[in-house]
Amino acid sequence: MLVERARAGDERAFAQLYRRHARYLAGVVYRMMGDELELDDVVQDTFVALRDQLHELREPEHVRPWIVRVAVRLSRKRLERRRRRSRLLAWQPPPPVASDPAIDHELRALFQALATLPPELRIAWTLNKMEGETLPRVAELCETSLATVKRRIAEAERRLARRLGGD
Repeated sequence: MLVERARAGDERAFAQLYRRHARYLAGVVYRMMGDELELDDVVQDTFVALRDQLHELREPEHVRPWIVRVAVRLSRKRLERRRRRSRLLAWQPPPPVASDPAIDHELRALFQALATLPPELRIAWTLNKMEGETLPRVAELCETSLATVKRRIAEAERRLARRLGGD
């Protein structure tokens, strides 16, 4: 198995793990973070953590969920720092761009509204609504209870609806 070979120090096996999971992880992180500014850092830091903690992975067949959990933690920390910094600087990250002007407007509005959410709400909502993760899976990835995830997503929905005029 690839994880076992990487644990044994096989650099090619670790590189293959990276190639197998990095693109997926980058997509998840991009949608949680809302921009590309820190994307490479989060992905790189996640794989550094994987290398450092590979021996602690109890279920090697579940390496992808483990990687996503680490990325969620790192993204949460960065979003919290960004939010504190943005309050000081009154700066919001630019949202992604779509080629259709109508969709672009909606996408910008959504990402601007998401940027106002606390990280724990934004991450839970993004994993469920944008990544299509089930509620139990979101709870696992966020390392919290199912009830907490449900509350976070409901609160995010409420705040987004208010910001986007859906009330």
